[in-house]
Amino acid sequence: MYDRRLEAVVAAAELGSFSKAAAKLHLSTPSLAKQIGTFEAEHGIALFERSHHGVSLTPAGTSLVEDARAVMRLSGDSLRRARECSSGTDGTVRLGVSMLCPARKTLDAWPHIHGIDPSLKMELVPVGDLYDDRLGIVRNLGADVDIVQTTYSSKRWGGLCQAMPMGSAALAVDVPRVSPLSQKRALTIDDLAGQRVHILRHAADVMDDLRDRLAADPRITVIDVSTYTLSLYNECAESGGAIITSGAWSGQHPALTTVPLAEEIIAPCVLLYPNEPSKAVQRFVDALTRLLEQDAQY
Repeated sequence: MYDRRLEAVVAAAELGSFSKAAAKLHLSTPSLAKQIGTFEAEHGIALFERSHHGVSLTPAGTSLVEDARAVMRLSGDSLRRARECSSGTDGTVRLGVSMLCPARKTLDAWPHIHGIDPSLKMELVPVGDLYDDRLGIVRNLGADVDIVQTTYSSKRWGGLCQAMPMGSAALAVDVPRVSPLSQKRALTIDDLAGQRVHILRHAADVMDDLRDRLAADPRITVIDVSTYTLSLYNECAESGGAIITSGAWSGQHPALTTVPLAEEIIAPCVLLYPNEPSKAVQRFVDALTRLLEQDAQY
């Protein structure tokens, strides 16, 4: 199997910091630094440029990390298949969750899924930002996490994994409670004139369409963000900015209130899972499919 020190190397490369990588792997910073140092010494290569601001990959490090990710995925898949063959009963599915990705629809469906296939088990795995390409959570589904629930963007997720529709959520606008906009029953594009509107690119295809329409209006300042974070909500609560939200992204800050759009725009909610799912994940998807088909009959 692969050298487990590669986990420390990859984590440090993705996070740009030994201390952040150590926290992610539940190690002390000196222990992680020692793992990487001994790896470099044994193989005679320098993987990182070190500075007071963090670490960055050398050309050799970049080459190794790209291959290491593939080796780690292959090793993880091999071990998973071996465990399944050995026990014949392991049906654990790992669901990635976070504050801004709570997977509520999936969790609500779980008791019914378990009723359909009682041999299935669910493990909740805390994840970082699904939209941070450096973490590669969706790109590496099947490694540490099997499934995640989010809105669907063909530009962001297309080809990386399979997507199963699970429902939908209407787009809305989070605005400060002190703003006159908070008193409206619904907001039109005209209502957003003079506003700074934050929006996540490639969060959903319909959100991209709305973003282009807002950007075409010279009265509105569109601010593209790479992810939705609590610091963004804090900033908008202080500065008076607006945020295009939906589902779990709405109502994250007590100083903001969610106002629906007058024009109903629906973002599809999906379950993302690997292109080549494990037997347990496929059984989970099959059970969920049966559940959704049953619900559609009523």
